[in-house]
Amino acid sequence: MFMNTDYRSRLDAIGIAASFACAIHCVLLPVLFTTLTLFGIEFLDNIYIETTTILISMSAGSWALFNGYKKHHNTVLIILFVTGLILMIAGNLVPSQYTDILCKLAGSLLIIIAHLKNVKQCRHK
Repeated sequence: MFMNTDYRSRLDAIGIAASFACAIHCVLLPVLFTTLTLFGIEFLDNIYIETTTILISMSAGSWALFNGYKKHHNTVLIILFVTGLILMIAGNLVPSQYTDILCKLAGSLLIIIAHLKNVKQCRHK
């Protein structure tokens, strides 16, 4: 039984928002970190924020893409999504701050692309 298209689109929207939030977090963190620490504000440099963002993206994305896959059978979208998640997780494990940012931005972009294509393919089927 297939999910309601509106519900699946909302899950894709949540996945896109979480990935976009992660991308913004990764881009702004170095800039904000240097300025906000002058005021004693360090809440953005928090592993719990990053972990929560990745878990939301992974949960909503997995559910939306799995249910979309049952409809359109496009394996490329699953590969894009999984590759994006791996890059986002790898970004937390690399020692270089620049590699960290590049991994997370590339991962977020791949996840967003997978979600957008999933929405498009589900609407056409």
